[in-house]
Amino acid sequence: MGLNALEQNLIHKGILPSLSGLLQTDTVCFLVGGAIRDALLNRRSNDFDFATFADPTELAQAFAAELGGSWFMLDTQRRQSRVVVGQGTDRFSCDFSPFRADSLEGDLQRRDYTINAMAMALQPSNCLGPLYDPLGGQQDLQRSRLRCCSAQVLFDDPLRVLKGLRHSIYLQLTIEPNTLVSMRHAAPSLDRVAPERIRNELAAMLAVSPARRGLLWLQELKLLELLFGTAAKPGITGVGLARLDRAEAWLDFLFKADETGFLAEFFSQELEQGFTRAVSFKLAAWFSGQKFGDVRFILQKLHCSRAVQRAIDGLLDLEQRQADELLQLPSGSRSRALWAEGLGSHPHLAACFLVLLLNVPFAEAARLLLPVLDDLDRFRVKGKVPDLLTGRWLQKALQLRGPAVGRCLAALRREEIAGRVLNRQQAEEFVLSRWQKTTKKND
Repeated sequence: MGLNALEQNLIHKGILPSLSGLLQTDTVCFLVGGAIRDALLNRRSNDFDFATFADPTELAQAFAAELGGSWFMLDTQRRQSRVVVGQGTDRFSCDFSPFRADSLEGDLQRRDYTINAMAMALQPSNCLGPLYDPLGGQQDLQRSRLRCCSAQVLFDDPLRVLKGLRHSIYLQLTIEPNTLVSMRHAAPSLDRVAPERIRNELAAMLAVSPARRGLLWLQELKLLELLFGTAAKPGITGVGLARLDRAEAWLDFLFKADETGFLAEFFSQELEQGFTRAVSFKLAAWFSGQKFGDVRFILQKLHCSRAVQRAIDGLLDLEQRQADELLQLPSGSRSRALWAEGLGSHPHLAACFLVLLLNVPFAEAARLLLPVLDDLDRFRVKGKVPDLLTGRWLQKALQLRGPAVGRCLAALRREEIAGRVLNRQQAEEFVLSRWQKTTKKND
């Protein structure tokens, strides 16, 4: 991509002309950090950081109004705010913050890693100024090296240790020896970082493949027990890592096999801020080698939302027999949809997770699974596959009441899933026969 392409990307998104036009004569604004790093690596970014000498709040608000975006404050004390523009694949964000020191160089020196400590000024002519790189970040990128701006910056914010591990995995960088020593020294201070920040950084780390590298780094830096509590004291099990590797390989295969692109979009969606379905899927795979109570403790220690806990709990509750059922489902579309719906509150996640319990090639698993997911989406109405018979019909035709109605509908669903009931007429015949037999037995 390069720096020229970065400039064109900013113009295409409307950032550069709009933001430049809002600057006062004596105001200087710098693009800093990750977007420049990504451009030098020929990667396209949708997240942009801007820094100014003074409080940039009014500038950020005016910019949001100019582009029709949403503005909100990230940190009132530090006067950091964010503007989000667009939706879906067209969505991008711009963060605004004042300098962390009295000068641009001082600000860059207080950032985490040299690859994130580069800046380019916005020019009145709607273009970017030359690259300002006082700490040699560009050279570190060329050498595929991760180097902290100073040992002190890691102690100032120990979360930067996890961020550095993520960068090393995602960008395939080697951690410079002195930086690794500093990371080891700063790592124990993570216990003073808010659990929510740790959770979000861990989620970002696990989103990067291979996720096992992140976990092994945590073990190397003796962070497992500190972050996850005594539940992680035994360390990383081979069973959990093997299933994590299989989960990543399976998702990669599945996204390519699904020509609609639905599953890739589905797994990228967040269950809570920063915590996607894909990350929940990977965590459940890793946790599969641990005790259920330990998993619950870890999720609570990280302050995971109830939505994330329910999703992971549901995946860990799945049994081998349910995976075997996937291999034996009848061809009926409604029956497959009903079977998938019976997997819990997250049926798409659960159906995909069951493949990890099977010893079959991914191609065969995808051939079986994708029609099931299609049927689930096709037959669901307002989040539920409608029953062939309604409770009102059962009350009127059979005089059933209360729990008996629910038991009858559940029995009917089991018959459909087994392929013995295919339509409404057969459903009526089944429940009438069942009711009559029950009545005679009670008589």
